[in-house]
Amino acid sequence: MPLPLGLSYRRALLDAELERLAGALGGMVVDVGAKRAPRGSFAPALGRVRRWLRVNIDPAERPDVVADAAALPLRRACADWVVCVEVLQYVTLPDAAMRDAARVLVPGGAVVLAVPLFHRADGPTDRHRFTETRVRELLEGAGLRVDVLSQQGRFFATLANQARQAAAHIASRPVRRLTAAGLVPLAALFMGLDRLDAIRRSPFLASFTTGYVAVGRKAPQ
Repeated sequence: MPLPLGLSYRRALLDAELERLAGALGGMVVDVGAKRAPRGSFAPALGRVRRWLRVNIDPAERPDVVADAAALPLRRACADWVVCVEVLQYVTLPDAAMRDAARVLVPGGAVVLAVPLFHRADGPTDRHRFTETRVRELLEGAGLRVDVLSQQGRFFATLANQARQAAAHIASRPVRRLTAAGLVPLAALFMGLDRLDAIRRSPFLASFTTGYVAVGRKAPQ
């Protein structure tokens, strides 16, 4: 999976997983933490839903609703899906945010949750990282059943992601281009190794990951 330096392996793996889930989205979708500009290649399937409601605490992102993820100004059982992608690491109380997401879901509705584990800190508001156990706690603690829980990459994917990020932040353009020329094939090798069955079966090497995507479903009435 050779990528330009402007796109992280975490984001590429995440977008691929979101594309696999996109076909199931429908009805009323609440996108918590939605940005004005897309953060990757994943594009919401707006034509297949009744409404896609964008929520963000920052008015500069021009959301449909300005609100905190832990205090959504929406009535109970109004949404078929809640999408929360790479948001909870910035939220002060992730458990409260997940409980409120569950509150606005209709019975049988679901949350699509994406969170990082092995990734650099993006700034002073980047507070949390999430293991598989923590993802399960978030969803089950909100009363949701874990239908899907997948990890994006393993040991070698985290190496490729770190190397790409380091090269992307080299200030000198000539040095950055020279580094990229050697890094791109090396990172592609790492990503190939990451897909080997031996890596998947290794308790140690498979314990590394860039992050997780999960689907948590509310019980039907």
